[in-house]
Amino acid sequence: MSQPTIWDLLERDHEAVGAQLAKLQAAPEAAARGLLPRLVCELTAHARAKEAVLYGHLLHDERARSRVVEALEELERIRAALNDLELLPAGDEKWPVRLAALADAVRNHFRVEKTELLAIARQALSEVQATELAVSYLAERTRITADLSCFAESR
Repeated sequence: MSQPTIWDLLERDHEAVGAQLAKLQAAPEAAARGLLPRLVCELTAHARAKEAVLYGHLLHDERARSRVVEALEELERIRAALNDLELLPAGDEKWPVRLAALADAVRNHFRVEKTELLAIARQALSEVQATELAVSYLAERTRITADLSCFAESR
């Protein structure tokens, strides 16, 4: 069996985060708040590992640089939206609106990344490079997830 590429791992993560968002949106607020730490950990580990491994690599490619910068800016807006959601007091009427805005921002980021940035990246990277980046990405994501595990468990 062949080794996964960075594309395989990103797609898997996008699906997992999308499923977490769908669970949060379908749940009553009290239950959704209980699910939020897992989303924070999954999304944070995914974003940080992607930034460090893939985006860090693509910043050196002239064709991808501007898209990487845009993607980094999007991730910063997503972090801010996630933080805003976490800080809302229980029962705040803004909860569903902020959760929907976060979900839209994440899904839009994934869509734009897949159709624009990753299209450029697939041209810039060989299959061997994509496989090597997958190994680095997985290691980085695993390290970050371990660092965040006490954060999620303490909430």
